[in-house]
Amino acid sequence: MNALHSLCIAMLVIAGVIRADTIELMNGNKVEGKVLATDATAKTVTVEALVGGQTIKRTLQHSQVHALTVNGQRTVLTAKAGTAPSSTPATRTPEEVQALVTQTGATQPDWFRSARLNYPKGLDLSWSPQPKGKWDNQKYVGQFIWDIINPNESRWQEGIKFVDHLLDVNKDDAEIRLRATKEIGNMYFRFFQDYARAAWWWQKAGVTEDDQQSVLLAECYWRLGSRQMALDFIDGPSGYINTIKLLGDMGETDKAVELADEFVDGDVQPHEAMVQAGDACRLAGRFSEALAYYQSILQLPVDPKDKNRHQRVINRAKNSIDAIKLFDMSDVYKVADGTHKSSALGYEGDVHVAVKVRARRIESVSITQHKEKQFYSAMRDVPAQIIAKQGVKGVDATSRATITGNAIINATAKALAEGAK
Repeated sequence: MNALHSLCIAMLVIAGVIRADTIELMNGNKVEGKVLATDATAKTVTVEALVGGQTIKRTLQHSQVHALTVNGQRTVLTAKAGTAPSSTPATRTPEEVQALVTQTGATQPDWFRSARLNYPKGLDLSWSPQPKGKWDNQKYVGQFIWDIINPNESRWQEGIKFVDHLLDVNKDDAEIRLRATKEIGNMYFRFFQDYARAAWWWQKAGVTEDDQQSVLLAECYWRLGSRQMALDFIDGPSGYINTIKLLGDMGETDKAVELADEFVDGDVQPHEAMVQAGDACRLAGRFSEALAYYQSILQLPVDPKDKNRHQRVINRAKNSIDAIKLFDMSDVYKVADGTHKSSALGYEGDVHVAVKVRARRIESVSITQHKEKQFYSAMRDVPAQIIAKQGVKGVDATSRATITGNAIINATAKALAEGAK
């Protein structure tokens, strides 16, 4: 019996641990203990248990751990075939969700204290909203976050610590403190899917239905377990187009399509509205409707003033059309063993994937090459969903990185279809 298995058995009989965290292991065991720390960079989690009057501590690799539940929030670290993806929320009352937000948000993550405060010496910590002169990510805060923090997963923890530092540096400037408070919420959401802390920081910033973060705050409420809180929060006149995606993700496909049609009828971002409606229908398995929306985008005129953005949406629609046509061929039961490769257009360029299949199972989905900068958690979350669902049908592209997420889905569909020939 190995040390890990011994620890699992011991932890199963623990009573009265300091904090009742749950560790679900890949071998099927579910243990109660205390999660001391998680390291996203090293992909490890450190757990502790009191056994026979002695404290036992072990550091486990993410590959050994299926999921963690800490303070009532469950996070999947390594997906299992046939299990629901991490995006599947629990069910809680609004009161329970708010209690979770309040309890978790008021605390710092386990890694916060050990994260480095790491930024260029010449950085202007006054965070000028409109920098003058040429782009300089060593001088301006916003450009530093965009160029250095966002594209480098190893620096995401440092990013939150840095923006928290800006709160202290600018304690007498209410405008900068508000911007920093919202940005910390953004980082918890897009980097770590820490929905409770993201919601807490956005609530602290006083985010309302009229703020850009409103749809993301509504998503936090849904991910934390209250569909009604989410629907109530986005049932306003703000008209943010990413509401279409959230409704689609929540399974409210008819509402998503209805809202998209309102945008199109009002000639408000019709390209984006149609592609989001197509994505919502595709996620729901309504493929003929999805194709109709994607194909309609190809008929829309391109505004010369917004040519680049419109062309991205058109390219995204073309890739999605190609992928849907391959969905039946991408059934893993038809795919030969081996590693199958393909690519699809992302935001900055092609996203290349390698899909390993053995004995009619998708064993891994690896991103082998890309030029994406603001991919956030899509590179991790979308492959995990594909493995969990054992295919591309019903896979949700990560919020704030939708284009990258869809590129991974489309490239995987192409790779599997090639393997089925």
